[in-house]
Amino acid sequence: MKLSVCAETVFTDRVLPGRLEGIKRHGISAYELWILESHDLGAVQHNVQADGFDLLLYCGNRNHALINPAHREGVLGEFRQSVERAQKLNCRFLAALSDVVDEKGIPIPPDPPLSETQRITSMYEGLSQLLEMIEGTDITLLIEPLNTKVDHPGYTVRYSDFGFEMIRALGSPRIKMLYDIYHLQVMEGNIIDTIESNLGDIGHIHVADVPGRHESGTGELNYANIARMLQANNYDGYVGLECFPAGDSDAALKAFTDIFG
Repeated sequence: MKLSVCAETVFTDRVLPGRLEGIKRHGISAYELWILESHDLGAVQHNVQADGFDLLLYCGNRNHALINPAHREGVLGEFRQSVERAQKLNCRFLAALSDVVDEKGIPIPPDPPLSETQRITSMYEGLSQLLEMIEGTDITLLIEPLNTKVDHPGYTVRYSDFGFEMIRALGSPRIKMLYDIYHLQVMEGNIIDTIESNLGDIGHIHVADVPGRHESGTGELNYANIARMLQANNYDGYVGLECFPAGDSDAALKAFTDIFG
């Protein structure tokens, strides 16, 4: 089990290099971003190539929706650029968002509206084309269900079953689930059994507690039991901290490494 941290949510009073130094003090060199273009790309490349950091993942599309067939060319264009940059930065995961979300993470409804069948069909066809695009690379696509009860009302991929069924229908080892424990505790619970039953289709795990999306130990989730389950199953992927610290970022990272480190 390896550890990473979302650099968007910790040490937010600093620019990216300062955030990474804060993360590295806790023995973690892998980090994640939401939007690569929001940061100095030259600094990111230097962090990876000269400073020994590992950019693990970022979103491959932000401005076009997989669920909307009218956005298909836009999605493919965004991903072509994302794949090119990911290869230069040795980034192994690209998140594929089903919907366009605004700066607060609220999904922007398609106009004109689309039925559930239209959304699912478009998403399947779009992901099929993206899998063709990454053929021959070391990149894996990630589908992430997001909760619609608290943070992302109206988002299309909101339950784990939907994501796992889509992954299995596509039938490629290059697409996996980004299983975000916070989002899926809000939506459905049954975290340990669901992860254990589907571990082969999970490429990455995110952690934060419920309620509040703060660090482990601030809410209702028993992360020590989750960590023991992952160890018992010899999970050798990454667990990423994606939380909004309840107070100090160092304290949040310590709580994370105490459980998963």
